[in-house]
Amino acid sequence: MTESYDSAPIINNFVRNQRNYMNIFKTGPKFIQGYLETKKYVALKDEIQKLRDAGDIEGEKALIQFGQKRWVENISKKYKITYDMTGEENIPAPEDGPFMIYSNHQGFADIAATLWIMKDHGMLGYVAKEEWRKYGILRDVIEYTRSIFLVRNNPKEAVRALSEAKKILSMGFNMIIFPEGTRSKGHEMGEFKAGAFKFAEKAKVPILPVTIDGSYKLFEEIGSYQPCHIKITIHPLVHIEKMDREQQHEAAKQIEATIRGAL
Repeated sequence: MTESYDSAPIINNFVRNQRNYMNIFKTGPKFIQGYLETKKYVALKDEIQKLRDAGDIEGEKALIQFGQKRWVENISKKYKITYDMTGEENIPAPEDGPFMIYSNHQGFADIAATLWIMKDHGMLGYVAKEEWRKYGILRDVIEYTRSIFLVRNNPKEAVRALSEAKKILSMGFNMIIFPEGTRSKGHEMGEFKAGAFKFAEKAKVPILPVTIDGSYKLFEEIGSYQPCHIKITIHPLVHIEKMDREQQHEAAKQIEATIRGAL
């Protein structure tokens, strides 16, 4: 039986976080489309759980990728999001093992942009802010994409999140983190949080740096929906797992500079 979700709290939260009042006639239908597409993904959760219970990691990866690819292709078409992507050859092959994407964070459309990157290359779990847990449908999406919640400014919870991410990555699932910790809501990029690099360091996995530009135009630029074109730059893989502490520290600064430099 399909679970029922209340979409109103999600929409209300979005409105509160915009700089302008959104045009409900433009944006409302897009939220409904997004909600319905997300429900299609959540409808896979029972099958995903069966694969987990059976220990079928490869089957779970494939099903998550299927659901994510369907979601991003449908959302991109309905939201009129187009992409210009370079550096796709830098994405590791599945047989090369798991990795983490580190990307700047301009807007809500970054979710679509990062799933567009991976749609033909594998699944992607997210390090998501704890606040999303209270929205049932988003909680289920995060739970059934091998994503984790992160409570910001809480050292004890940070340790838990690091441990959980390390376990997920060790099983072969890919993950992404937005090191700024919040959306910039514009072209500019904020400073990266130093602790963000501990996820890849602790899990001993390489980092795939990514620059996203233009995603803020979908909602954040004018506070309402508008079509947007997103430029995605995928930089060469950084094998931070092969470095000592001092080298990792320098690599973190270089990764941030590389991402910033492509804006």
